[in-house]
Amino acid sequence: MHLTRQSDYGVRAMLHLANLPYGEVVQTREIAATEDIPSKYLPSIIRTLARAGLIRTMRGNQGGVMLAKPPEDINLREVIEAIEGPILLVQCLRGPNQCTHEGNCSFMDVCRDLQRMMVNQLDGTTFADLASGTYVDTRTPEQLQQLQD
Repeated sequence: MHLTRQSDYGVRAMLHLANLPYGEVVQTREIAATEDIPSKYLPSIIRTLARAGLIRTMRGNQGGVMLAKPPEDINLREVIEAIEGPILLVQCLRGPNQCTHEGNCSFMDVCRDLQRMMVNQLDGTTFADLASGTYVDTRTPEQLQQLQD
């Protein structure tokens, strides 16, 4: 899976907001300058995140953007899926009858497990974690043991 620059920019914009006191409004040009996001891309990303209910926008002289909910209530998966759509490692995992080799493909089982681990990690990582520099490893003890074997 390859995340687009829009996802990268979206995550950086959200992290910028998560590093501010909750409820603080900041202008998008500050986010663009601080996070090195091209200002021509940021308005579209902000609209997408606002439609997803992750950011609130305010118009006027004192306008700008702010998180729509506390950073501990927003995870990486929400932001990435708001921009990219559902996370799919391979198209076969879209659902039943999406693969011509369904039921007879050991690779699909591997992809399903990898996708589950990736989605669990993204679900388990909030913007409060990122803002504080806290990495939460969501792997199970069994998965960690497999890495050591």
